[in-house]
Amino acid sequence: MKILIISWLLCFSNAIFAESSSPSDSVYQVGGTWQTESGQSIQLESLAGKPQVIALIFTGCSNACPIIVESMKRVEKQIPENLRNHIGFVLVSLTPETDSIQSLKIFAEKKGLNQNWKVLRGNNELVRALSNALNSRYKIVKDGDVAHSNTVTLLNSRGQIQVQASGTSTGVQPIIDAIGKIHPSPSIDSKP
Repeated sequence: MKILIISWLLCFSNAIFAESSSPSDSVYQVGGTWQTESGQSIQLESLAGKPQVIALIFTGCSNACPIIVESMKRVEKQIPENLRNHIGFVLVSLTPETDSIQSLKIFAEKKGLNQNWKVLRGNNELVRALSNALNSRYKIVKDGDVAHSNTVTLLNSRGQIQVQASGTSTGVQPIIDAIGKIHPSPSIDSKP
């Protein structure tokens, strides 16, 4: 009986600690279980511990999404090599019912995304909650297309929004500048 009570108390205290480990303004408060392009199930809070550059996209997009991804790759390229493993890059599917794990994997391979990147899918409710937490908007329109914000967001290591910028090739400069402040280095080239 004592073991059962001690086990329950440990679980209860772990649950309290886990809930309070993210600040109230952290996008990680959205929670939920997400799937990566490799089929791994993760908790959103598992992204904590290092800054993350995050955007909402969908793999069938032929307009804004490829530009957003290329802009984020530009951010990664601008980070000095010795710091690249200290910044994560996350793409979240806006269309989880059509973006299967397999399509996310193909997308990641086609875009040449390395180990610093995660491509995630959640259920519709989680995606909507994350979109709201990121101050981003989207709407499913006809034929599976999505009208959406082209915002790229830099989160600090606790999931708090630091900077939001346009996902265009020149629009991400504030993200690059902010990363330079988080990890100051004379090698960060702030020119497009």
